[in-house]
Formats: sequence, C-alpha cells, structure tokens
Amino acid sequence: MAKKRLSDTRVVLTSTVVSVFDVSFNALVAIVTGSTVMLSQALQGLSDMMTGIVLFVGVKRSKRRPDPQFQFGYGREVFFWAMIAGIIMFGGTGLASVYFGYQQFTRPEPVDNVWLAFLVLAFGFCTNAYALSLSFRRLRQGGGTEGWLRRLRRSSLIETKATFLLDSIGTTATGIGIIALLLFALTGDSRLDGAGGLAIGMTMMFAAILLILDVRGLIVGRGAGQTTSKRIIDVAESVTNVRSVLDLRTMYLGSDKLLVILEVHLEDGLDTDTIEELIDTIKRTVTIAVPSVHRIQVEVETPDEELSDV
Repeated sequence: MAKKRLSDTRVVLTSTVVSVFDVSFNALVAIVTGSTVMLSQALQGLSDMMTGIVLFVGVKRSKRRPDPQFQFGYGREVFFWAMIAGIIMFGGTGLASVYFGYQQFTRPEPVDNVWLAFLVLAFGFCTNAYALSLSFRRLRQGGGTEGWLRRLRRSSLIETKATFLLDSIGTTATGIGIIALLLFALTGDSRLDGAGGLAIGMTMMFAAILLILDVRGLIVGRGAGQTTSKRIIDVAESVTNVRSVLDLRTMYLGSDKLLVILEVHLEDGLDTDTIEELIDTIKRTVTIAVPSVHRIQVEVETPDEELSDV
C-alpha cells in the first residue's frame, strides 16, 4: 500500500504548533531558572512560530487561482514569504539570542533549578525531532533516485525546506542547550550558560542566511536542475516522430511547480493535424513522467543547419 503524501500545509502547521509549545514552556522555565540557554530556546521557538505563521500564510496565498492579472497563478508568492521568514529568523531572534548570550557570558548571573531546564529541553528535543521527521519525509517524497541532500539543495519546496531548517535548528538548539547546562551543572560556571545562548543564536543566524540565499535564486527565476532537465528531454525524445529536443527552458512558478518551454524537431512530412496531436502527446507524456511540471509549452522548430541549406 502506497504511503500517503504529506502536504505542505501539514508540515508547516506541525512545525508551528511545536513552536507554540516551545515558546510557552521555555519562556516559563527561563523565568524560573534565569538561564540564558532557556531564554534563547524561547526566542528560537518564537522565531519558529513567527516564521511558521508567515510560511502558512504564504502557502495559502500561493494556492489562489490564476486571474487576468496573474495568469500563471500566485505560486511564486510563497518565495516572498519565505524571504520574510528568513529575515525574521536572522534579525528578530538570532541577533537577540547572541546579545543575551554575550551578556550572560561577560556578566554571568546565577542559574537555578537546572534539572527543570533539562526536563523541558528533553521534551523540546522530542517534539522538534518529530516535526523534523515530517519535513524530511516531505522533502524526500517524489525525489526518485536523487539523494535527499541533493534534493535539499535543488528542490523548490521552499516552505518545506524552511521548516526543515527551523526544525533542524530547534533540534540542534536543544542539543546545544543540554550540553551547555550539563557543563554548567558539572562546573558551576554560569558563563557556560551564556556560551550556550551565543551558540544557539549563531546557529539560527547561519541557517537564516542559507534560507535567504536559496530563496533569492527562486525569486530571480531559478530553473530545474540537470537531473530533472535531462529527464524531461529524454521523455520528450522518446515520443514517436520526435527527432530531438533543440532547446529546453525551465523556471519554477511556485513550490514544486515547474514551467517548461520545449523546442522540438519533428520528422518531415507530418500534416497539421498530426503535429497538433503530437504536441498534445508530448505535453501529456512529460507531465506524467515529471509530476513537478505544472505548465508546459511545446514549440516546433527546425535546426539552424537545416535552415541554412534551404
């Protein structure tokens, strides 16, 4: 029995719900313990929650139907909202975590009830790991033989990649927090609590930079990778009466929504009706073979060398 495909909405919503619990528990424990690590955890959860809400809005708005003004639909709007999420992650919470971590490192304050912090961090690690597993499954599905790391770099599932980064940060941050507080418990040095906050903040800022750079390419107009492009060409050339693909241009119109423009060279002597049927066959065959193809335009062209012989 085939596994049910995870929707982008479920992945983003799960990450957001997990973040709400992170903010609530970590903020409360930060007040009780006075730990900068727990404050950084609360800020990290707040970042996840805010960016999750932003991404949820982006996903919903990107699914609006095309209209006369936006004839290719609103799919690319999710890229804009992902960029906003990256900015929030970097400036809104990453820098704040670094600041509070630096303050605790240079002017350490006592930390109390450290074992309560351990308990909350362990719970946060489990919830973030679950949300991360959903993002990972969504990222892998439909990847074929392509490795998940390569798919992570090339995929246009930007809302899933963003939540994957957020959940990775959440899981990593809880791990850093556990290590920092464990070292504090062993040594009694409160500066280690500040060092943990610094590490969490810098991790968030690094992930935000990765997300912003990736979204930039999609906003500018990044196309399909070599593997997908080769697959499209091979499928098109497998259709009867297609000699070759002369040119292929692609661009993502949204999350996993690819625009494809094909220039094909056909066999000689075909009448108009046959050519029209053949174009429909190419479109149908490519769309079935490569599900990410959202819109496809097929143009019949003659190679330049044949034109020069006329």
